[in-house]
Amino acid sequence: MREPNLQKTVLLSFALHLIAFSITVLILQQSNRFIMPSPYTVSLVSPDVLHKGVTDSAKSDRVIRDSAESIAQTSKAMKSKKDTVKENEKIEEKISALAAKKKIKRIMELRNVISLKAGAGNRSMQTTKASSSDAGGGLFDDYYRKITKEIWQQWIYPDTSRKDIEAIVAVRILKDGTALVQRVEKSSGNALFDRAALKALAKASPLAPPPYEMEIGVRFYP
Repeated sequence: MREPNLQKTVLLSFALHLIAFSITVLILQQSNRFIMPSPYTVSLVSPDVLHKGVTDSAKSDRVIRDSAESIAQTSKAMKSKKDTVKENEKIEEKISALAAKKKIKRIMELRNVISLKAGAGNRSMQTTKASSSDAGGGLFDDYYRKITKEIWQQWIYPDTSRKDIEAIVAVRILKDGTALVQRVEKSSGNALFDRAALKALAKASPLAPPPYEMEIGVRFYP
């Protein structure tokens, strides 16, 4: 009767161990299915490399800043140069204008001015010198009187109620007597009066040949 009980005990123990083993295997299988997360990677940079990167970035910023400042200075210098050139041109123009003005003034000071007065009964044509320093003094008075008469004979005085007007015309007389009108130095303000004066000069040309080429002023007045 004891042998069967022993056999049952052994079988029961074996069954319990088998169950325990099976449970252990199942637990291990479930453990293998658990997925471990991927490891987090951190890159560490040495202080030297980090400092070098910061230095290179600072150098790059400085180069860009220096380039911008250089461009700005160059642009400013070019603008300043253009302004200087313009100022120099203006100064030269002013100098040229002053020189021309002085030249005209000098010519007016040295030349003779002959005056023509309107009126059929007027035969006393006047010759006045603008400066006593005129070379030759009164040696050319006869010549001036002669050309004054020649111009006066061609002058058709326009009828005007005003008696306080005058026109002065600058005339260059070439050696062959050709009279060239240079400019109207003073307009009478009356177009007919000015036109009559210019027409008289054109009709009188050529005048008597002068001793040398000269410029005179011809004054027309009522």
